Amino acid sequence: MKESAIIYLYEVYREQTISLMTSVSEEQSNVIPDGFSNSLRWNFGHILVAQEQSMFNLGMDQSGEFPIEVMDAFKRGSSPKDWSVPPLTLDEIREQLQKQKERMKLTFSGRLGNPAANVMDLGQHRELKTLGDLFVGSLWHEGLHQGVIDSIKRSLK
Repeated sequence: MKESAIIYLYEVYREQTISLMTSVSEEQSNVIPDGFSNSLRWNFGHILVAQEQSMFNLGMDQSGEFPIEVMDAFKRGSSPKDWSVPPLTLDEIREQLQKQKERMKLTFSGRLGNPAANVMDLGQHRELKTLGDLFVGSLWHEGLHQGVIDSIKRSLK
């Protein structure tokens, strides 16, 4: 697959994520419905943080743009139940998702074939070894959480 197609799909997926946010209120974004382990806000923030971790921490061996408090609040295994105050408003997450999209394109266009600084081991002799592997993996991850977000939204109606 050509890099331009990957970047195009990224734009499509990210705009879909941002679109999912349009009908969610701040109040709704904090509800954790029965059967779910996290809220809408957490899922949107997790998409943001997971891509940052994948591309900058793993891919480049660099810290990303977000403070450690934001990274910790939305990392895998975290929960809004542990927050005293939400680390970002829904509007701030939306803005950061949009900015991240532009930053990812600027930073990684023309580099997706480069080796990643760290290999992501998926188990069973499967590894993500290039920046492109990590990037496509982050797209899959975003789509996975889009499904969770859609399910939570339906459960709130």
